Amino acid sequence: MSLRNRIPEQLEIGEDLIAITIEDDIAVYPTSDYILLEISHNAGKVNIPKIANTLRGLVKDDQKMVAIRGFGFKGIGLAVRIAHELKIRESKFIYQMTFDTFDATDPKTDRPVTSVQIIVMPPE
Repeated sequence: MSLRNRIPEQLEIGEDLIAITIEDDIAVYPTSDYILLEISHNAGKVNIPKIANTLRGLVKDDQKMVAIRGFGFKGIGLAVRIAHELKIRESKFIYQMTFDTFDATDPKTDRPVTSVQIIVMPPE
């Protein structure tokens, strides 16, 4: 089964703009199928090693799929750094990830913001 076929329907990126609704630097939305982590385009200082360690436990130990969404320049950079930190800290298996870009909009400015979604799959 390809990685794309394992993505839940709610995480499939289409052509629609996604509204940026988070008010904090980082927001976490747990569901029964996956964990969604969103990183704001206005994020301040973020503890990347702590976040990566938490995500590692969710993916490896709890067998949860984790979606990391980074909005805008700062959010994209932080999302990629978190995914990179996951990969370099793991020595027992290789993470499988999908990357998608999408457009989001900040309701305060109504301007489109380029964004990224990284989905980290649990090992099969």
